[in-house]
Amino acid sequence: MSKLSKNLLLALSLVCAILLIIFCVELIIINRGVDPGEQSPVVSGQPPEENEDPDPEDEDPPDDPGVNGDTNGTGTDDPGTQTPRPPPQGTRHELQISATDDVKLIIYAKDELFDFSENELDWLITYTGGGNASLEIGFEFISTQAIADVVETFLNNYTGSSNSTGSGEEFIKGSSVRGYHVSASVESGFYEAWIHNLQNSDFALVFVLFYQDDQQKDALYEVLGTMDIITV
Repeated sequence: MSKLSKNLLLALSLVCAILLIIFCVELIIINRGVDPGEQSPVVSGQPPEENEDPDPEDEDPPDDPGVNGDTNGTGTDDPGTQTPRPPPQGTRHELQISATDDVKLIIYAKDELFDFSENELDWLITYTGGGNASLEIGFEFISTQAIADVVETFLNNYTGSSNSTGSGEEFIKGSSVRGYHVSASVESGFYEAWIHNLQNSDFALVFVLFYQDDQQKDALYEVLGTMDIITV
């Protein structure tokens, strides 16, 4: 055999040996469950791509609209669907609003900011933090059927004019009490009122605010937000 033939045979044997080694390595990789078409993490130095779907239990649940907002889609500020109110601050006052002692209006007012006075059929909470502001609670002879009709003109006796604007029935500033709202402005300040329907009665419970600036308004709103009507 010539020297050239020996060299060709040696080269062919070397190529066969290399192919055999490669085949064995590929076979080992396949048996270990690694796709030979993908790069091995050890060879490439890169972590494998994560193609698995995340565990559904690890995903954050969608926001529940019933926790922080309205569940009926109306946009009304229903206290029953909102975060619970903070504990009321101030002195507790119980106002009897029925012919018997079983239905009462509960309201809280801070002694350092308000004076509370009670008469036979109305109550007055006067702001003492400066300026002129107050909350008047009383009764008006308004039948259930007539409330919606008198809202627009209700404040005329307070303002001396007919520039009142009604905005329908709503919860009164974060409280659990509903009322028909109306507002008006005068030269000396602002009026707001809510008319609450008393069931089985020709009288309505009315809440009338007067204030001159935002500080007074916020303080009065805080008092309104503490209201509840309870049966004892």
